[in-house]
Amino acid sequence: MILHCYMKPSKIGSAIAFITAFALLLPPVSHTQTAQGSPSPQDSQQPEKLSTVLRANTRLVVLDAIAVDERGNPVTDLKQEDFTVLEDGKPQKISSFSFQRPTTAAPPARSLAPGVVTNAPQYGSSSLNIILLDAINTDFSNHAYAQDMLIKYLETGPAVQPTAVFALEGKLTMLHDFTTDTRALRDAVANFKPQGPTHIATVEAAASPFSRRGSFQTSPLGRTVTFNAMTFLAKALAGYPGRKNLIWLSEGFPISLFPEVNMDGGTAMIEDYSPLVEKIADDLMNAQVALYPIDAAGVSINDRFSSRTAMVSMAQRTGGKTFYNRNDIDMGVRTSIDDGATYYNLTYYSQNHNWDNKFRHVELKLARSGVHLRYREGYYAQAPDTKEDPASLAREFTEAMLLDAPPSTGVLFQAAAVLPAGQAGNNVAVNFAVDPHTLSFERDQDDLQHADVTCSVAAYPSKGDTVRTEHRVKAAFKADVYQQVQRSYFPCKNALTLKPGKYRLRLGVLDMTTNSIGTTTTQITVP
Repeated sequence: MILHCYMKPSKIGSAIAFITAFALLLPPVSHTQTAQGSPSPQDSQQPEKLSTVLRANTRLVVLDAIAVDERGNPVTDLKQEDFTVLEDGKPQKISSFSFQRPTTAAPPARSLAPGVVTNAPQYGSSSLNIILLDAINTDFSNHAYAQDMLIKYLETGPAVQPTAVFALEGKLTMLHDFTTDTRALRDAVANFKPQGPTHIATVEAAASPFSRRGSFQTSPLGRTVTFNAMTFLAKALAGYPGRKNLIWLSEGFPISLFPEVNMDGGTAMIEDYSPLVEKIADDLMNAQVALYPIDAAGVSINDRFSSRTAMVSMAQRTGGKTFYNRNDIDMGVRTSIDDGATYYNLTYYSQNHNWDNKFRHVELKLARSGVHLRYREGYYAQAPDTKEDPASLAREFTEAMLLDAPPSTGVLFQAAAVLPAGQAGNNVAVNFAVDPHTLSFERDQDDLQHADVTCSVAAYPSKGDTVRTEHRVKAAFKADVYQQVQRSYFPCKNALTLKPGKYRLRLGVLDMTTNSIGTTTTQITVP
């Protein structure tokens, strides 16, 4: 069921009452944090305002730079005046500068009313880690070896920054959300049972001692699944503050940087997948995600030059690091986590306002010798009004509403489910309080602030079919209402009819203007 609502100017008075009602139900949205993850001092004095991070397509470019000496040790005493930023060879003015290092501070306690849930990031750490177990692009035996090595590493109980674990098979699946509990992460990895390879020609070919490729093959399935997973991860992680280190245990990226020639009915077909690699790398960079590929095969004679080259290229583009031809996979994980935890964060507003979708090279120079820098190589100057294909957007939102998908943070919100009472029957209402600072408002010729938002609820019973509803709100606010919304919430309400029983609810919000998505999960019992 899809509902549509247009908030006309004549109904703005009722909108104010609606917002006030939400304020009684939900506490203020709180997500502005310092680099250490603590609330800012003024948090207790006034409603918070998001310090929105505008990325490459909105003129502010974010750079995370890792600085090491000749022995590979972090260099921690650099100042802003030591750096020079060049974009396509032209100097840029640094607008902000900070040094980030690991912190063991516990996450701030989140005060939420009973029954209220939020998708706001729990951790305000300067860096987060995402471990991706790639079962679709890895030989079955090599994947088992890499998984076992990861389990042994986590069993040592290392002190880690907040870390999440995902698996990639037919789709991307979250095994465990962000946590610093390495025992919980270890159990999540140990309980993952991949289905095995699905893209080899024959069992004999996979088992042959003369095979130089094993079960890993560049395939259309692997390309599609990997591309969708990377794109989805970039969007899901975009709302988390700080650097995100994506540690990818895989035999290789199933996309070659070199054109492939295929014969189809005697006709030579040339396929060039390099634009896909560039698109994925740019999505990751804009979400402040650095890629750390770790070769799950270790030392091997397998012919994987093309796929390995693509992984190396993506790591370099995003400011990460590649580990291959090594059997100490656990050391690769440890090094990746340590490497991405200490860095310098710089931002600048590009002086080139011509958004022509072309790649812009970024270069950092230091006034000090003997220091090696690693950072993103540049970005694509996408026009701010670039729209995504509606069919692709609908598919992404549907995937984001799946239970095993990671929570998305492109749009932040709080929500509460109101259970049936009195004459309500089995109609369950879900109230959304969307953080307006994560939405896009556009002032039109009518001098009103317009927003286009869809809130969705998917109810998953223990048995039976999923029930899902969507409610689309096209708002047009006068200046006074717009200011009140900015100080409180953007309201959206949804309702669905459920039979008695236990349900897991997937809650989602989609900004139709920017294609940003926010999701989270809660549980209810309908009497």
